[in-house]
Amino acid sequence: MSQTKQLILLFDSLEKREFDKIIKIYLNKEYGYESIIFTDGKNDSGIDIKVFDFKSQKIQYQLTTQKSSSKSDKNSFEKKLIEDLIKAKKNVDEHGYKDKLIFFYSKPLTNERINNYVKLAFKEYDIHLEIIESNRLAQECENIIEIQEELYKINELDKFKVSSTHFENTLFYDLLSFGRPTEFKTQVIESFVLQLFYSEEKITKDFIIKSCEEKFEVIENDVFYDRLLNRFLTDKKIIKHKPDQSYSLTAHEKENLKIKNEQFGLDKTLFVNDIGKILENHGQELLIDEYIVKLKELYVENFNTDLKDVLSNETEFHITSIFKPFISFVENNVRDKSKAKNITIELLNYCLSNKFIQKLAATKVYSSKIDNTRLQNYINKRKKLFVDTSVGLFSLCLYYKPTTDFDNYFFKATKSLIDYARKEKIMLYISERYIWEMQNHLRDAFRLIPFSQIENFSVLGSSRNVFYNFYNFLVKSAEIDSDKSFADFLNDFGFSEGGSNDSFNSIIEHSLSQVNILKQEFIKDYKIDEANRLFDEAMRKYFKTKTNFGRNCDSIMLEFLADKDVSIHPVEPVFLTWDKTFFEAHGKYLQKFPNSQNWMILTPNKIVDIYALLKFSITSETITENLLALISDDIISNTHTLVDTLTFILNPNDEVGLEYTSRLAGIRDKEINQIHNAELTPPENFEGQAVIDNIFLNLTNYFKDDSLKINEFRALFTKKELIDEIMELLVNAIGEFYKDKSISDSLYKDFEKLIERNQEKEI
Repeated sequence: MSQTKQLILLFDSLEKREFDKIIKIYLNKEYGYESIIFTDGKNDSGIDIKVFDFKSQKIQYQLTTQKSSSKSDKNSFEKKLIEDLIKAKKNVDEHGYKDKLIFFYSKPLTNERINNYVKLAFKEYDIHLEIIESNRLAQECENIIEIQEELYKINELDKFKVSSTHFENTLFYDLLSFGRPTEFKTQVIESFVLQLFYSEEKITKDFIIKSCEEKFEVIENDVFYDRLLNRFLTDKKIIKHKPDQSYSLTAHEKENLKIKNEQFGLDKTLFVNDIGKILENHGQELLIDEYIVKLKELYVENFNTDLKDVLSNETEFHITSIFKPFISFVENNVRDKSKAKNITIELLNYCLSNKFIQKLAATKVYSSKIDNTRLQNYINKRKKLFVDTSVGLFSLCLYYKPTTDFDNYFFKATKSLIDYARKEKIMLYISERYIWEMQNHLRDAFRLIPFSQIENFSVLGSSRNVFYNFYNFLVKSAEIDSDKSFADFLNDFGFSEGGSNDSFNSIIEHSLSQVNILKQEFIKDYKIDEANRLFDEAMRKYFKTKTNFGRNCDSIMLEFLADKDVSIHPVEPVFLTWDKTFFEAHGKYLQKFPNSQNWMILTPNKIVDIYALLKFSITSETITENLLALISDDIISNTHTLVDTLTFILNPNDEVGLEYTSRLAGIRDKEINQIHNAELTPPENFEGQAVIDNIFLNLTNYFKDDSLKINEFRALFTKKELIDEIMELLVNAIGEFYKDKSISDSLYKDFEKLIERNQEKEI
C-alpha cells in the first residue's frame, strides 16, 4: 500500500475532534497560522474555525467527518453542505466576511463531485467554494511530518515494539535506487557526510576525512573530498566560513534533513505496525522481532527475484523452493503447514506494496553480493583507458613540476588520474593524432611570446593556452623565478622556436611516457564523413569551434573507439575527456550505429571518483539509518578566448597591431561590463566570457584552413586605413549575435570583399 493510500485510510477513520487537531496542524504548517480557534456548535454561524492571524481576511472555514458513500449518506452530506453555503452567504451579506468558504472533509470525493459542488456554490449562493478532502490532504501531508505523527498516534500505530537493532544497519529510506556499485557507494558516502553536518554545528574538511577514514577504512584521495564539498556548496546545501575554513548546513538543508530523519522514523513505525496487525490476526504478534528478521533474510536471499511473479505462481515448486526457509520458520510457530503458507503469502503481499523492507535489505545485499576487489581488478585489467589532448597537455605540466600547487580544476583532476595510474600500475593511452594536436598547441604558445611582453596584455582576458596559463601561475606563486621569460619557460620543456615537428613530437611522447601515458598508433584508415557531421552538429549546439584538423582528430578517435575488431580492442576501451561535443557525438553515433562497439566515455575526474569509491570499504556495519542519497556531477568545458585568436592574426610589435589590440580590448571590456550589469544576456549554451571572443575565433577559423586565405586575412590587420571599417563590422556582428543567437554568413562575405579590395589596391 502506498503512503498516500495509507494516509487516506487514516483520515477516513478520524472522529470530529481528532480531525479538528489534524486541520489545526495543517493550517499551521501549510499557511503559518498560529491563532486558530474552533467554534463548532449550534451557534457557530456556519463557521467551524476562526483564524485571528490576519483579521482583515475573514475567510470562512467549515469541516466535517460525515459519511457520504451510500446514497442516504450522500444526501445527508449534501444537505449539510447546502446549509453551510446558506450560512456563508449570510455571513458575506450581514457580517462582512469574504465570499470564500474553505471546506475540510475527512473522506475522499471524486473530482466530478467536487466540481459539481463548486459550481453549485457559485451559481446558487455566489460563494467561492474550495473543498479540501482526504485525497488532497493525503498528498499534501506526505511532507508534513507532524500530521503523520498525529495520525499514527491517534490510530495507535506505535503499539507494536521491536528491537532497534533490526534497523541500525539500514539505508535511509530516501535511497531511491540501488544502481551500479559506484553510484550506490556515492550515495552512501555523501549521505554519511551530510549526517556529519547535521550532527555538528560546524565541521572542517579534515574532520570529514578523518571520519570517513574511520567509518569506511579508506586513506586517500583528498581531491574526492574537495569535489564533494564543492557539489554541496553549488547545491546550496552547505556554506563555508572563511575565517576558520569550516562548513555548516544552510538553514534550508538542515530543515530538509530533519524532515527526512523524522520521515524514516514514521515509515519504520508504520511498517512495524502493519506487520504486527497481520501477525496479530494469526496470534503471532509476540514473535514480531523474529518475523522481521526472517523477512529481511528472505529479501536479501531473493533480492534479484521478482517476488510478485513468484507469488502469482501457485505451483508447489515455486512456493517451497523460494520461500521454504521462511515457511518452515512460520510452520514451527503455528504447527500448521497450510496456515504457515497463507501467513507467508499475506506478509509478502504486504511487503510488495511497502518498499521499506527492501530498504532494510539493501545494505546486506550490497555487502554480501558486491566484491569490491573483484570489481577493481576488472576495471584495472578489463578496460583500456584513452585520454584526449587536454589531459595530455596538463600531464606535461605535471611532468614539468610534479610538486606544483597549480590552482586549476582540470590540472588537479589530471594529477589525481596520473597519481592513481602510477599507484595501481595502470597505463593510459593517447592517440598519435592528439600528440600532433598538442604540438599545434605548443606552436600557439610560441605566438604568445611577443604578446606576453605588452604592458596591457591582461586586459584582453585569459588565454586558452595551457602552457601560458601554467607559466603565469608559476611566476605569480613564486614557484619559478619571476625573471624567467615565457620563451625560457618553454625552452625548459625542450621546446624552442624553430624546432622540427619530429623533435617536438619526440619530446612530447617521451614526457608523457614518464607519467604513464603511452602513444596509441592507428593501423587502419577510418572513414570519418559521418563522424565529422556529428561533431559539426555538436559544435553548433554548444557554440564550440574546432579547426578542421582538430575535428578530424576527434572523428578518427570516435571511429577507432567504435571499431568492433577484437584485434584492435581485445579489451573494452574507455575514453576520458571534458569535451561536451564528444559526449554528444558519442550518443548520436551509438543511435545511428547500434551494432558498433559500445565503449564508455567519462570525464577524467569521474574515473578518478570511481577508483576512489572502490577504495571505500562499505559493509552492512558501516551503513546506518541516518544516511541520505545525493548525487550530482557536471563539468563545464574550456571556453574560447580572444587573446589566443589575436596571437594568430596580429603583430604586436608594430603600430597597427597595438591599435587593434587596444580597440578590441575596449570592446571586450565594455561587453563584459554590460553582461555583469545585466544589460546584456548571453545566449543559452554560450560559454565564452564575451561574444567578441566567439566571433573573432569563428572568423579566424573560417579562413584558417586555407593557407592562402589566412595570409590574405592577416594582411587586412596590417592596414591602418581599414581599422575603422573592420571594427565597425565586428561591433555590428556582436549586436546581430545577441539578436539572432548566431553569426551571420554576411560577416564572412564582408571580410572576403575586404580581402578582394585590398588585393586590388596592392596590384
